[in-house]
Amino acid sequence: MANRLRAVQRILSVQAQLHRLAQWKLAGLERREDALQARHESLLRFVDEDGAYAALFGNALMRRLRSISEEKAQVSTAKQEQADKTLEELRRVGQMQRMGDELEDEARQERERQELREILELLGHRRHASPR
Repeated sequence: MANRLRAVQRILSVQAQLHRLAQWKLAGLERREDALQARHESLLRFVDEDGAYAALFGNALMRRLRSISEEKAQVSTAKQEQADKTLEELRRVGQMQRMGDELEDEARQERERQELREILELLGHRRHASPR
């Protein structure tokens, strides 16, 4: 029982680390998405504010805006996939926690049964040892 409990605790530790890693990856994708959005908005402001330069660099600006939009779409897809992975890792952590809790309960109950057996055994020895 104790070996199973230690094994589940080790697995739980690994699952928790995998969940944290998934969260970090998701946060990284969110930061990347925010940076792309900021670049996109910056280029749009440049086009709106400085029409003379925008006319000179119109084709390059449009290619860059298109490129940023495509990258944003890719990052958005990757972010959704990572969010799904993060939830899956969280589900696994929860399963391992429940399994660990169940094993701890079983171990506690077994200890209590063993203590009760020992008490009953001691009481039985006292009855046989006492004079009548």
